[in-house]
Amino acid sequence: MPGTQEISDSAELFMADGRVIVQNCRPVRDDDQRLIGRLWLYEDVTQERRNAEQLIYLAERDGLTGLYNRRRFEDLLERAVHDANRRHGRCALLLFDLDEFKHLNDHFGHRAGDALLVRVANELSTVVRRNETLARLGGDEFGLLIPDLDDTKGATALAERIVRAIARLPFTFDGRSLRMTASVGIAICPDHATDMAELVAAADVAMYQAKNEGKNGWRIYSGALEDGGLERLGWSDRVERALAQGGFVLHYQGVHAADGRLLYVEGLLRMHDPDSGQLVGPGHFIPPAEKTGRIHDIDCWVVRAAVQQLVACPRLPAVAINVSGRTLADPQFPALVLQTLQELGVEPRRLLIEVTETTAISDMHDANRLLEVIRPAGCRVCLDDFGAGFSSFPYLKHLSADVIKIDGQFVHDIARDRKNQLLVQAMVELAHGFGMTTVAEFVEDATTVEVLRRIGVEAFQGYHFSRPQPDVEELLR
Repeated sequence: MPGTQEISDSAELFMADGRVIVQNCRPVRDDDQRLIGRLWLYEDVTQERRNAEQLIYLAERDGLTGLYNRRRFEDLLERAVHDANRRHGRCALLLFDLDEFKHLNDHFGHRAGDALLVRVANELSTVVRRNETLARLGGDEFGLLIPDLDDTKGATALAERIVRAIARLPFTFDGRSLRMTASVGIAICPDHATDMAELVAAADVAMYQAKNEGKNGWRIYSGALEDGGLERLGWSDRVERALAQGGFVLHYQGVHAADGRLLYVEGLLRMHDPDSGQLVGPGHFIPPAEKTGRIHDIDCWVVRAAVQQLVACPRLPAVAINVSGRTLADPQFPALVLQTLQELGVEPRRLLIEVTETTAISDMHDANRLLEVIRPAGCRVCLDDFGAGFSSFPYLKHLSADVIKIDGQFVHDIARDRKNQLLVQAMVELAHGFGMTTVAEFVEDATTVEVLRRIGVEAFQGYHFSRPQPDVEELLR
């Protein structure tokens, strides 16, 4: 006689060939709801599992080297600091970068730089132990976490191994033999700091000291800081307080057509210094914010502030905002931008994302990830400071931007400098060939406008048209 008990279960079957099969069992009943049998269903979920694993990998890993990225490293570092404080233990942070890496990039091109970073990552992966975490934090900067530190000598010995491994690493590019060195800074929790931001700032100061004392070496944070080190730590603390107290504000500068018509505005970040009360520019607070990872929070604030300005001012054509390389590496950032636009009801075409040319090319994997999401949704992308890295011109074909902003070093004296005229003309022709429009910055007089207009530049930004100001309505008037 048929039973009446429930029969429903699910199980995963792992096949010898690597496939994953989900087995589901469901009860089968007659018209009187009596149990008369069971139905077995089998579903191959191998590809779905692989896709999920790949998404997790991409969210945690640096696209170039395969090491952990900054976002994942900061999560692990924060956990290690928390555990060290809770258990009265210790952990160590090592920050290091390659000495004179910028010179290598400028002289041999970014392809050589990328190849070197991959070699360094592979070499150092053999130096660290299983419980230690190595990450690429962006550019040529790396971080290494020792979660359970028994003795300070363990951290200094590891720093010495890193310095030696990089110094003896053979590297040949286009038939040239190159040698690189590194400077390492060490900070220990809780000896030098008890939270993540302070620990990062201390390690950064120690690395700064290693460079000042001749490079190709390491230094452990001593607390005996020179003026430069004190200044760096001080600004890290001010950034934290400004974030907590709403101390950031956007000023706006117009981008104009040759006849003065406003095309859009650029949002320029300023900070009310909690110590002095003065309004300060990004040169003071962006570098320490990038070191401590707070730049991501700042960039997210800028996105929301710019979109809110577009809501408050429907007549405003568009706002351009700058995005740091650190935030560019966050795979969730494009979705955050689009979610903010949708939440506040703003058309994506009214937001323009600016990324410096050197950042986009040095982190091309991250830049393309942003472009692939942002541009199809309707946002425009601008390569800022274009021409600053002239050897990177061939990479432009891999970056589908909409706007190129010509670096001001080629603009401010273009009316008198024939060489700069030729360089800008080459940039304009290249941009137009790729279907991009051009903007010139640092435009300060009518003569410069006329020269740039004849060359083919479409838009202009500078004191000749408008100065940065907090009131966007003034620009519209």
